[in-house]
Amino acid sequence: MQVNRYEDLIGMLTLHPIMDGRGVLLIPEDTIIGPQHIEKLENFKIDPYDIHVQPAAAAAPETAPAAAALGGPADERELVRKTESRLYDLEKLALSDGKVPVSDLESQVLPLIMEAARKRNLFQLFADLKSASDYRYKQTIGVVFMSAALGKWLRLDDKELSLLTTAASLYDIGSAKLPSYLLNKPGAFHPSEWEIMKEHTVLGHEILKESGVDSRVALVALQHHEREDGSGYPHRLKSEDIDPLSKIVALADVYVAMTSERPYRPAYTFYEVVKEIHESIIRGRFDSRIGMTFLNGLMNAQIGSEVLLSDGRSGKILLINPNYPASPLISVGDEFLDLCKSDAVRIQEIVG
Repeated sequence: MQVNRYEDLIGMLTLHPIMDGRGVLLIPEDTIIGPQHIEKLENFKIDPYDIHVQPAAAAAPETAPAAAALGGPADERELVRKTESRLYDLEKLALSDGKVPVSDLESQVLPLIMEAARKRNLFQLFADLKSASDYRYKQTIGVVFMSAALGKWLRLDDKELSLLTTAASLYDIGSAKLPSYLLNKPGAFHPSEWEIMKEHTVLGHEILKESGVDSRVALVALQHHEREDGSGYPHRLKSEDIDPLSKIVALADVYVAMTSERPYRPAYTFYEVVKEIHESIIRGRFDSRIGMTFLNGLMNAQIGSEVLLSDGRSGKILLINPNYPASPLISVGDEFLDLCKSDAVRIQEIVG
């Protein structure tokens, strides 16, 4: 459907990516439009009649009861806690039976995660994830959401997206078989402990093969720490030998890990993470097409956001350079600051 007024777009689900006149992504497909999006549309003079939308409730009738139950942030934090509890139950079953009840995962856990994703934008969801008590479940929920977002940015078909979300929810299942003292260790691992930690990839692969999942889902558990240049583990595979789904989950895993607090370090800032991932892509550790699609998707979602700069000034993101996604064009009062052309100033944090 189409509307004539910006106000009528609020609460609607976008049916296509919304671009500005230069082809820069303003709002991704499958986004529920809120007041912050309306401001962006007005700033870029996008005609509301050119935007095809549908009521958000019509997008997923099978999850309508869950959606209706969500009234605000407190309810969404409860949704995160419920998801965490179900992941814990599935993990216990995997440890006792040696198999994962995949049908329970697909019917009970994934709908909860995707409902949380539908109700919140990227950064709101990660704020909600702080309510999770175990960082491993927080990591899994975040990786499922980020993997699904990247899969959509890469325009995977429905079958691939389904495999991807299942794989992302099970990629770290092997960690359940590791000694608990290692999982909760607050400091760095000794070399012998690190070798034990790396075994979770092989353990996860074995569990999932026994569970009868699609072979590519099991492969993601094995390969999510492999890297394009052969520097990863457990088999030091290179680009052509790594499944594309594993590459997607690997990026999501790194992003969520770096943006999350750990017992031994604080969370990295958003722009520290973007810069680090960008440098890893340049060094050949991540697939360049998948990696740049990921970074540009993250950054394009920030167009119009208020930011705090390292020199204390505040500004607003106006435009993303697809080749240098961590260095956008910023408006600071009446001045325009291209961070691609200056090393003296960087973005300290996103304000809103």
